[in-house]
Amino acid sequence: MRIAPVIAAALSFVSVIASSGPLPAQELKGRELLGVRLGGLAATGSLNTEFGGGSEIELHFIHGITNSWGVDVSLSSHNFGEAKDRDKNVLYFDRTDVKLQIFSIAAGVIYYKKIGERWRPTVEGGPGLYSVNTILPSGFYEAQKTDNHFGIYGGLGLLYRLAKTVQLNANVKYHFVFVGSDIEDTLYFYTEESTAGFFQIAVGIMVNSGG
Repeated sequence: MRIAPVIAAALSFVSVIASSGPLPAQELKGRELLGVRLGGLAATGSLNTEFGGGSEIELHFIHGITNSWGVDVSLSSHNFGEAKDRDKNVLYFDRTDVKLQIFSIAAGVIYYKKIGERWRPTVEGGPGLYSVNTILPSGFYEAQKTDNHFGIYGGLGLLYRLAKTVQLNANVKYHFVFVGSDIEDTLYFYTEESTAGFFQIAVGIMVNSGG
């Protein structure tokens, strides 16, 4: 129950900031924004059939090139959880419990649009490297099998300025991973598809440099 006063205080703090007077004008050019996002995953196609959705955590960094354009670099952990088909687990790994986690690092171009004093919608996209980690629990230890793939992503976001250097951030991305057709590859074995796609839906906070 002690957490309730903390949550109430935090909400009051956000409310005071959000209802404060006009904020000074702020441009993207020459600024750096660092943020963290948490959320969930929604897989598509056979990836959804075999593994379903999961959870998401992402660190991301934006560097402004102009007032509207910048470079966005993100490091993400996409956690899909356990495989649903135990027969495939036994056939491929000789065990019933198999978990899937994908780490990605992506570098894209982002478009940043000012709407009023506080709102900033964004559009972004670019290439990424996806490290597909199959986790095989074994007692107190976990073995892993890793397959690396290239892919691309696109996303839409919305920033809301709470204070001079603090912004809330909501974001939706779609990742499209080129899997190939190697039967030794985990994703291809389970999905029997040469590509895999999933949506990443997350919210978080960003802190930017300068005034």
